[in-house]
Amino acid sequence: MKKNILLLVTGGTPQIITETIWALACDPQNNEQWVPDEVHIISTRYGLNEVKNKLLGKDKILTRMKNEYAQLANLKLEESFLHCFLNHEGNELEDLRTPEENEFAANLICEKIRHFSSDEKVSLHVSIAGGRKTMGFYAGYALSLYGRAQDRMSHVLVDEKFEKGINFYYPSASENDFIIDRETKTIGLSKDAKVWLAQIPFVRLKEAVKDKHQLKSNDSFSDVVSKINESFNDVKLILDIDNRKVIVNDKFIISDLPPREFAMLHWFADLRQQGKDGIIAPTKKINSKDIQQQEVKYIAQLSEQFKQYYEEFKNTEDIQLDVDKQFFESVKSLLNTALLGHLGLELAEKISLTQSKKGQPFYLNIKPENIEIVHRI
Repeated sequence: MKKNILLLVTGGTPQIITETIWALACDPQNNEQWVPDEVHIISTRYGLNEVKNKLLGKDKILTRMKNEYAQLANLKLEESFLHCFLNHEGNELEDLRTPEENEFAANLICEKIRHFSSDEKVSLHVSIAGGRKTMGFYAGYALSLYGRAQDRMSHVLVDEKFEKGINFYYPSASENDFIIDRETKTIGLSKDAKVWLAQIPFVRLKEAVKDKHQLKSNDSFSDVVSKINESFNDVKLILDIDNRKVIVNDKFIISDLPPREFAMLHWFADLRQQGKDGIIAPTKKINSKDIQQQEVKYIAQLSEQFKQYYEEFKNTEDIQLDVDKQFFESVKSLLNTALLGHLGLELAEKISLTQSKKGQPFYLNIKPENIEIVHRI
């Protein structure tokens, strides 16, 4: 079953929520009315308390609105649909004041938009009308990254006179619904208010990127941005042999590479650091019936070279392996896949084993001066 979800980023003015709902689903001038099944709100603790008190609490403005407009009868806005910004300790944020708090906001907004847009049965409409400017920017940016053809973005506008109304939430048909300002002066009747929905076009990038791109990962928004930005810089690679860690650009640490994959990366990094050529991949399996003696010798040579790096983690010289076609391709593929999973597409491609063209040596495409190998003491 299809589901319409309205997601709003708001501050301390819950009026934005009801105004947007009205503009989407109730405006008689709107020829393409869109009725939300669920309304989700992202805000600070203060903002969500305002929603609870004014829309869901004693004032029950949303209930009144649903009673007045029959098309909203099944609309759901529950407390579980209220999503609060949290700090790294899991505490709710009262406001967004610092760069760190804005980063928490970006990650939550991105997470929710990515979550809703991953369900093909959901049509997502994102409103950026409320809250701080950074909140709206993050919401629009995230929808551009993850939005699909069925998703929309908008900003709600109210005519200037009624913007000052402290009790205006949506145009009501009631002849007795007078709107007042902060000085308790009557502005006019609610039914006379003009509310517009400005649809905001945006570039949809989700389908334009490859499946393994970091935009399709589960990383936080800040991590995704960091990895993409780092991919434009020269890569610095540190191999911590003692702890079997890969450190990229002094920021990203990979500590779970299996011994074979780490050994292969060490092998190629060592060659590159010394300014030597890469490795021409073996073309035969060791047990192939048509393998030539020259190929057998080459596999033995590669095996001895590889063992020097692999035995660092096995603590034994009695390692039986053949670096033939099957072994080389398997370990290389597993290494590249592991780097991709940790670093994202662009950054991983700068570290993955590559070759200029078929038949040429595989090598590590990093400047020798940007490679540091920390050996055991």
